[in-house]
This record gives sequence, C-alpha cells and structure tokens, in this order.
Amino acid sequence: MRRSNDMSERTVRVGLIGCGNIGAGGHLPAYAHIPEAELVAVCDGVEELAHAAAERSGATAYTDYRRLLEREDIEMVDLCIPTYLHAQLAVEAMQTGKHVLCEKPMAHTLSAADAMIEAARKTGVKLMIGQVRRFDHRYTSIREQLDAGRVGRPVFVRRAERQFLPFPPQAWQWDPKRGGGVILDIGVHAADLFRWFLGQEAVEVYAVARSVREAARAAGSFDHAFITCKFDGGGVGFAETSWAYPQGFGGALYAQLDVVGTEGKIQYADKDTNPMLTYTTERGHELPRYFRFMSTTEYAFEEEIRHFVRCILDDREPAISPQDARAALEMALAAQRSAETGEPVHLPLQKGVK
Repeated sequence: MRRSNDMSERTVRVGLIGCGNIGAGGHLPAYAHIPEAELVAVCDGVEELAHAAAERSGATAYTDYRRLLEREDIEMVDLCIPTYLHAQLAVEAMQTGKHVLCEKPMAHTLSAADAMIEAARKTGVKLMIGQVRRFDHRYTSIREQLDAGRVGRPVFVRRAERQFLPFPPQAWQWDPKRGGGVILDIGVHAADLFRWFLGQEAVEVYAVARSVREAARAAGSFDHAFITCKFDGGGVGFAETSWAYPQGFGGALYAQLDVVGTEGKIQYADKDTNPMLTYTTERGHELPRYFRFMSTTEYAFEEEIRHFVRCILDDREPAISPQDARAALEMALAAQRSAETGEPVHLPLQKGVK
C-alpha cells in the first residue's frame, strides 16, 4: 500500500533490518496483514536472506543497513538482529529521525539500554521493544481477568517456557556476550510478564542454571535455568526457562503459566484441551471457568507491529515503554549474575554493572 495524500489513509513506510529467524519468520509475514504499514526495504548482511525477503515482500533489498537508513522516505525501522547489535543500530536509526521497533531483549547490557533511551529522548522519536507476549491473546486475556479482579490481588506467578533450539554451537544465540544464552533471550519474557501481571518492581533475583546440551557447553552459556524473583509489593515470580528440552517435546515451544491471587487462580498451558482455566473461591468451592480461543505467536507479532504503527500515526506513546523493557532486562541480567555466582542478586543493580 502506497502513502496517500489523504492523511486519513496515511501509511507508515518501514525498513526491516534482519531477515533471519524472527525477521523472516515472524515480522516479515505480519506486514501483509497491516494496511497501515508499507514494508519498502529489507536488509541483511547475508545477501541470500536479504534477497529472499525482498522477493517475498516486494521490498528493496539491502546488505548494508546504512543505505537503508539513508532513505528519507522510511519513517520506521524494525530491528530483528542479534542482541549485541540492538543499541548500535537503534541509536543510529533514531539519529536519522526514524521510529524504532526493536526485538527483545532490549540490549545485552544496561549501559547499552540507557544509550537507546537517551537517543529516543534527544531525538523525540518513538522506541518500543518487542516484548511480544503482551500482544498474545493468551496473555492479554489473563491481564484482562486480573484487571477485572476475578482472582483478587495477584501474589504469585509461575512461568515455564521450554524450547528445543536447533542452532549450531557457533550461532550468536548461544554466545554469552552476543546473545546471552537462554536467560537473557527467553528469561526476559518471564521478567516482563511478572511485572505486567503483578504490577510491582523486582527487588531480588535468584537463579540456578545449567549447560545441558553440547552447544551450550561449547559456547560457555546456560540453556536451562530456574529463576525466582521477589517483588516490592510482596509478589513472587518463578520461571523455568529452557532450550534444553528434546526435539519434538510439545512442538517448538511449550509454555505454561499460573497466576495465584488472593481469591483464586488462573492457569494456562499451550497443549491442554482447555488451555486456560480460572478458579475462584465462592462459598468454599472451586469453580473452574474454561476459555477456548485460537492465538499464535505469529498473530502476536502482527498485533505488536500494528500497535507500534498506530502509535506513530496517532502520535501516542507505546504500551511498552523503554523503561519497561529496561526493567525486564535488568531482571534477566540479575538472574544471569545469580546463576554465575550462586548468590541472590539485589535490585537495582549497582551503577557501573553491565
């Protein structure tokens, strides 16, 4: 869809940087269902990936992201690149006046995240980190029930996200410095959901982690972790986050989540016949309520991108602030340090800590 002179039909012209797993598999197909956005450019350092994405989308292909950023007609940049590159490219994009949607985690260090926040402040553009679970109907349904008070005040959240990661040992995801391993890459989802559901800030994090598969051991990173988070309002979050499960276990991704409140409980599991149950206590009896709905991660990417595009068009702030993303990153980094030292880590992290 081309930009119209009629402002009511205006579209946001987008450049996608990163045409690998998430870029080509999650973000790229979403644009076909978002009429408010026009994907006009795609970029990847691997020429074959860039041209394949261009062929699928009709966009112009680049192998040098700087050429994409030079285009004055592009209003928004969608970053689907390795974690350690997030801050560099996000800051460069914002300095050219472009709004930035960046994949999670926000960055690989807090100093890098702070540089992104400062660039957004100085340039006045919008910055959102793609904590995509907040746009998945499974989790928005839970949030709606919590907001309605159906289980009272939430006090405990348990999250499990188990995957099989088929990447080779040299892949950046395994590298502690480039990707951060499973705690930084997947644990940040749990951290964000804990804050979103509890409405509290973490004050202490303790983690136990192991390197189970050969790829993780070769890279010196963790691929399985148990994380406990204490919050300032008395809430507790417990997460199992793993890339170590065998191939075929529950599909590529298997997730479970429980929220326990003062007056009931919500439970969710990907593969259950009735994926979501709410238990409320009335007259001493547990009354289950079943929720049946279809939702996929792919659809959540679509909702996430559409939300950010609408924020640009309507000039409003995104639902996930840069500070939200930084807080989730800080929790994940604290979990990483706890796993390495065997000790609880208190938040906020001391100044100067990476």
